[in-house]
Amino acid sequence: MRKVIDVAGFEALFAADPDPWRYAAAPFEHYKRGVLLRACGSHSYGRGLELGCANGETTAALADRCLRLTATDGSATALDIARRRNRGRDRVKFVQAVLPEAMPRGPFDLIVVSEVLYYLSPEALRHCLLALEQAIAPGGRIVLLHHIVPFDDAATLPARATRMACRFLRRRWRLRVHYRNARYVALAFDAGPKRVVSGHARGSRG
Repeated sequence: MRKVIDVAGFEALFAADPDPWRYAAAPFEHYKRGVLLRACGSHSYGRGLELGCANGETTAALADRCLRLTATDGSATALDIARRRNRGRDRVKFVQAVLPEAMPRGPFDLIVVSEVLYYLSPEALRHCLLALEQAIAPGGRIVLLHHIVPFDDAATLPARATRMACRFLRRRWRLRVHYRNARYVALAFDAGPKRVVSGHARGSRG
């Protein structure tokens, strides 16, 4: 029987191990983080938002691309670890927030959502997508990166969560990056007039 992980479960994970998925050391995680950062584009942003910052490895990279960055997580222990990892980066603000109810208020020029959406039920995921729509600034970019291989503690099957997000965001915004391999998908949307983009084509990365 599947046991969906909740905030208490993440809290226990980070209390037992400050890097439960080896974000800092694993070559796979380093490569995947590079895919996400390329999807963000090469220019700098004003206000950035990272949802589900975990222990702050990606936060450290995003902080160099944003004048101000808000990094959130539902686990207080993860946030403490992330703060220590990013000590001295004054432009980063860490906020404990359980999605979708506690979405920080925008507008944000960049929103990064990595390995988060499938931990939400389908209904909560829809609410989260609506909140993203409200939080992104005109001309801003939303970047998603999620696994598509099933795993036991997801509230929504990973491939389904990615399909839901892609369908919702493509109704209104331009799909600029679509990177897919056997394990995960990275997507980047620009908030502007809708433009049709072919399903698996990689878009502009600028």
